[in-house]
Amino acid sequence: MSQLADVLEARSQELLQRWGRAVREHLAPGSPSPVELEAPLALFLQRLQRALRGQAPVDHEQGARRSRWGVELGGRVRAYGLLRDLVWELIEQEDIPVSLSEARRWTDVVALAVAEAVEEMDGAGSQAEDERARLNALFTQAPMAIAVIRGPELVVEVANPSMLRIWGRSAEEAVGRLLWDVLPELKDQAFDGLLRGVLATGTPFVATEMEVRIARGAGGTLETGYFNFVYQPLRDARGRIDAVLTLATEVSEMVLARQLTENLLVRSQQAERARGALLDALADQSLVGVGYQRGPELAFETANSVYQRLVGREVVGQPVERALPELDGQGFLTRMRQVFETGAPDVGREVSTTLSPAPGERPRERLLDFAHQPVCASDGHIDGILTLVLDVTEQVRLRQEAQRLEAEQRRRNDFEQYLIGIVSHDLRGPLSTILLGLQVLLRRELDAPTLEALVRLRSNTERAVRMVRDLLDFTQARLGGGLRISREPMDVHALVRGVVEEHALTHPERELLLEQRGDGRGAWDADRLAQLVGNLLGNALKYSPPDGPVTVRGVGEDGQVFLEVHNGGTPIAPEALARLFQPLQRAVDGPDPAGRSVGLGLYIVEQIVRAHGGDIRVVSSALEGTTFSVRLPRGP
Repeated sequence: MSQLADVLEARSQELLQRWGRAVREHLAPGSPSPVELEAPLALFLQRLQRALRGQAPVDHEQGARRSRWGVELGGRVRAYGLLRDLVWELIEQEDIPVSLSEARRWTDVVALAVAEAVEEMDGAGSQAEDERARLNALFTQAPMAIAVIRGPELVVEVANPSMLRIWGRSAEEAVGRLLWDVLPELKDQAFDGLLRGVLATGTPFVATEMEVRIARGAGGTLETGYFNFVYQPLRDARGRIDAVLTLATEVSEMVLARQLTENLLVRSQQAERARGALLDALADQSLVGVGYQRGPELAFETANSVYQRLVGREVVGQPVERALPELDGQGFLTRMRQVFETGAPDVGREVSTTLSPAPGERPRERLLDFAHQPVCASDGHIDGILTLVLDVTEQVRLRQEAQRLEAEQRRRNDFEQYLIGIVSHDLRGPLSTILLGLQVLLRRELDAPTLEALVRLRSNTERAVRMVRDLLDFTQARLGGGLRISREPMDVHALVRGVVEEHALTHPERELLLEQRGDGRGAWDADRLAQLVGNLLGNALKYSPPDGPVTVRGVGEDGQVFLEVHNGGTPIAPEALARLFQPLQRAVDGPDPAGRSVGLGLYIVEQIVRAHGGDIRVVSSALEGTTFSVRLPRGP
């Protein structure tokens, strides 16, 4: 329904009287009498009311409009302007809201009425020249953009200043020229077809808020505008359509303002829906406590089940100060008010909080992670605070317990390593004395059983010495930050050759192969490298088939030397490769076939390599066997 149309209908008599008086005052002498004007004025007002309501005009209005005005064109247009002024005065007095659609329908009614008046004038015959002169004056002064496009060639016959401003052309650039020479950018926007359709059919074309791209910017750049316009056919004295009257008003500012308002409204609605969806999603989750406190009083608008279980009470609908009074003495309310006033978020980690779940229950101390996030309304002011709370009491307790156990285990490991260091150091002296005594005894003339016993005793003592040495190295590497080395110039090829010959004497039943090439000179710790090669060679002999060869290679290249120890046999399992160089680990699972390994040999090998600034790697497969590869820089 149209409130404006209802007011016009209710006050039509008053409006007609005022309009009639105004029209008579502005018409030329000899114009129709008040009685003669009353009927056409009433019919036009009725037509306007029906248009505002979105209704079509009745048939009898058409004839009445043409036969009863009896007023020249200029006077008729002035009458429409007087009606416009009276209606706007009525709108202001009654504070009547006018929608955009009502404004467009009002404009269309007036535009069509002017077009019909021009058509009547154009067919008048004997009065044509006088009327055309008056029409040109009217065109020039009219607030509406008016143009006449003549003939099938679409020549711009008339264009008033308002239309020229819309086109962005001067009268010299437009009048008397072909329309598409004046406005070539419009031809591909369907206007050619619209104009020729009106010329061919005689049916007017009415457009509302039509988007048009027109070259009226600086340098002829295209601009987008929005227009209400009418293409009304004009007939000559014989009734043939030979021109089109164009009446237009630009509504770009109104359309853009409405679009901006609509976009802002849509974005506001989307933001509100997004905020509601966020709050709903947060409220539905079961891990984090969620509450929303709104307004200066920070009243709870929502609080999910996790939040209410945490505080032990119902809080929705209450200001936070009344819902959770115990928080005031702990600084939380002050922090929340600062968030609301400043808009700066507030975050806390593992904050000790005392909660009083219910009357009569003992207060509970909890550790909380929380965030107070300001939430802004569409106009930018702070609407409330979104509170996220996570009870981390149990997690903190478990972490602290794990840290305590870790520290205790570290102290235990340090003590064990310290104890190993002390014991192994204290064992080293007695074992060295025993080994020295055995070597003295073995130089004497002894019977076979005694000699055999002393040989076995020496072998076991040497094994014990090696184990003590490994334990000392392990203790130094773990407690001392790595093995200490003493570099001296040497030839690594000679050292490796000596270690291989030593193992050949103690393992005469095994085939040992030695391959060497390149320059073997550099600066290393000779004792540590002998220990490295001995450990790798002993490992290869221990875990390879008795009838299979063990190969040792040494290659000198540029600033580094490569050492390799290769053996066949069962490959090292992939899961064992990952922990091969860790302490107390061995290359294979199960018992030590030689019965003399504590799993420190490869760990010490890696520590020696690291101390020299090198690296070590191992590859092992059933087809290729097992190869330990060591890279050693020649020196610092």
